[in-house]
Amino acid sequence: MTQTAAWTTEAIRFTLLGIPEGVQVSWQSLVGAEPESVTNRPAQQLSIQEGPFANGRLVITSHPGRVDIALSAIPTDPMKHPSLGDFVSISAVFEARLNSIKLPTVARLAMGVTLNVFPESLEKSKTMFRELVPELNFGTDVSDLMLQVNRVKKFPKISGMVMNRLTRWSQLLSQTVQYQNSEAMATKNIHLIQLELDLNTSPTSKLPHADAYKTIIAAFFSEARSLAGVKENANG
Repeated sequence: MTQTAAWTTEAIRFTLLGIPEGVQVSWQSLVGAEPESVTNRPAQQLSIQEGPFANGRLVITSHPGRVDIALSAIPTDPMKHPSLGDFVSISAVFEARLNSIKLPTVARLAMGVTLNVFPESLEKSKTMFRELVPELNFGTDVSDLMLQVNRVKKFPKISGMVMNRLTRWSQLLSQTVQYQNSEAMATKNIHLIQLELDLNTSPTSKLPHADAYKTIIAAFFSEARSLAGVKENANG
């Protein structure tokens, strides 16, 4: 894949699967400050810690067998798509935070990313989509394309770990309408190419001890940057 797009980040997530009962990840340990709010629902064994972080909203959701650490962009303009910033910078910040805490031993690890780029017109959107996904052959009269591919990769140096690498490509038209007194006052069309990454360790992979998870985290972020076609960060 030849990368020509300047991706903006809508959301980034790290997930621990098969986590021991009662084990949580502390928002304070990750950020260095207390969360803005904490919601506990004992009947559902659910805990939600959240607060502002890195131009977005960081939410840690803990429920039986799973913890999600998710950073999402906050909508600030109803006529614009929310963004955390460029993927290189945001991924470096998120990776550094994950490496700063001690994680529990779990069965599987996963990472998700939602990236966007905004071509100026439908024609430019089609051209860019062809450049990003050259394997896909389609006519000039099509739009609203979606493609999902899983490319499995083995990492012999990380205990033979097998990683599922799902990529979901979408070429879309987003329409935003502002209303006042039940009347449409403004309409804005936004051409959008979206790349969603879902990286996860295979259920058949036996993960090393949690002390070695930094190696897996580094592999996740390296693969995410590679699939998005961006360069490694300066410290990577």
